[in-house]
Amino acid sequence: MPRLSCLSPHFSVSATAIGLAAMLCVFATPAAMAQAACESDNPVISAMQQKWNTPAPAGAEATDGFGPVQAALLPIAQAQAQFGPLSFKSKKQMQYALQLRWHVSEEGDYWLAADSGAWIDVVDGGRELEPLTFNHGLRCAGIHKALKFHLRAGDYLLRVASDETPGVKIAAGRP
Repeated sequence: MPRLSCLSPHFSVSATAIGLAAMLCVFATPAAMAQAACESDNPVISAMQQKWNTPAPAGAEATDGFGPVQAALLPIAQAQAQFGPLSFKSKKQMQYALQLRWHVSEEGDYWLAADSGAWIDVVDGGRELEPLTFNHGLRCAGIHKALKFHLRAGDYLLRVASDETPGVKIAAGRP
């Protein structure tokens, strides 16, 4: 049987090592790129991302930047029985809702984020405020959307609603 004498065991090991290294580069690059790509240029959303996977249960009152919290929404009839009539600017028919108190101690820009397409209204004195901007958050990190509001110091209501799911993770932050 013929033997290839030009290939020494050292060459074979080196070729194997080079081949494995090349394969690792090929397979590791997309993961590394995905991890590097899953970062926000927005410092508030980036800070939310750092805490996003350790949510606390939703409390009775939130202050300034909070969260993330896992909010258990109520069926809409139960939510309205508890909080009174709830209106949302969404065109969709909401199936679940929750209303939370939010105290802002310092005027400024605040970002609200959610892990789904849940509707979020900030209510001041009975009227829903318009967000300054909306973005798609950082979906690769589980932040589905983010809204920016300019708020004065004071008390607000957060109305969170969904047409699909009874649970929503939300957070608020500021620069």
